[in-house]
Amino acid sequence: MFREIDDYLQGWLTRRNRKPLILRGARQVGKTWAVRELARSQGLKLIEINFELQPALKAAFATPDPAQILKYLGTYGVQLPQPGKSLLVFDEIQECPQAIVSLRYFYELMPDQAVIATGSLLEFTLMRERVSWPVGRVEFAWMYPMSFSEYVRAKGNPGLAEALKENPLKSDSLSGVHSFALGELREYLFCGGMPKAVLAMTQDKDPAAVRREHLEILHSYRLDFHKYAPRIDADLAEKMFLKAPSLVGGRFKYSHIDPDRTTKEIKPAVEALEKAGIIRLVIHTAAQGLPLAVDTNPRICKLLFLDVGLMHASQGIDNQLVQEPSLLAIHRGAVAEQFVGQELLATAPADREPELWFWSREAAASQSEIDYIITRGSKVLPIEVKAGASGRLKSMRIFLDSHGNSPKGVRFYDGKPWDEEGRIEHLPLYSVGSLRNQLS
Repeated sequence: MFREIDDYLQGWLTRRNRKPLILRGARQVGKTWAVRELARSQGLKLIEINFELQPALKAAFATPDPAQILKYLGTYGVQLPQPGKSLLVFDEIQECPQAIVSLRYFYELMPDQAVIATGSLLEFTLMRERVSWPVGRVEFAWMYPMSFSEYVRAKGNPGLAEALKENPLKSDSLSGVHSFALGELREYLFCGGMPKAVLAMTQDKDPAAVRREHLEILHSYRLDFHKYAPRIDADLAEKMFLKAPSLVGGRFKYSHIDPDRTTKEIKPAVEALEKAGIIRLVIHTAAQGLPLAVDTNPRICKLLFLDVGLMHASQGIDNQLVQEPSLLAIHRGAVAEQFVGQELLATAPADREPELWFWSREAAASQSEIDYIITRGSKVLPIEVKAGASGRLKSMRIFLDSHGNSPKGVRFYDGKPWDEEGRIEHLPLYSVGSLRNQLS
């Protein structure tokens, strides 16, 4: 399956001053597949060390010296890598913390050898083993579930996938396929972007098989908490995991997880799940200047789950509910808000961990809220996910009137694209992925 990160990985491989790359993301988002595809497409010999499947190889990393590591691995029959001709991969590196340390020395002593490490739940391991990142000696890239355009391409429709990247206000390709694109989006909202679920949908065309994949993934995540999280309360992490899908779209409070536990007790579990990529907190910003992180209030936040398909599965929402007349009515609009946030993350540059913000004003007479705030060059771009007539975008108009650094806003809904007097762009929900291309 084609992934947008393929181009980034190829660019990393050919860069003269590259460093060992740590490919980050939640479990089963496709990290290992992407690395194998990189080796295949570039004609490189893939030398893959999987620390879960080959635990005996961990002993090689008792020393951080790459030459000694490779010599030891050779005694187990592992082929020696050849710089320029091979790709050395440390898979599931969270199982071997000393391998993380060794990346620094691969950069310093063996810089011509391409090295990629993949891992999930890395912060769990770092907290447990007190291992620190080899700062300045490694690079990071982030992977997320498949975006909507990647999903459409996996279904065998590259034409629509490319059209989804275009500005819908200017695209001739999208003008005649609005209903069809909405139909594909409905299917994606059930399936989500986890590669195993996508394969079940595209190959088997069986919603029951898709749901089985969802449930297997959710179960494997629950097992991970007790395996990797001895320094946090694994039971609280599991409670957070189980409740998170139902909290999407509303204000998040620690008491939602367990009203009988303190914020101090719950917070480490929430932070660990966020660092593992399973949830994402959307933080309040006043958005009066850049960077947006300067003027924030972390105590006011909302929550996203990893994947819209897993979100449905965890709550028992079946394929029929996704067929409701309005996409923005499903689960009180939370599904559409999850989708937009998920797309903004998935289509962000791979070499930086994207941040999501929202804005609200708690006035006595009226409350206003903007679902997402991102930047557009030196400007602030407010994003609403909203059904209904355009005249009801009260929060958007209040925000634009009170923020001089924000000349225009975007509203995503299930209608056709149009521009309201150059002030608010009304864009189809399926076109969220085009927004990052427009901003760049």
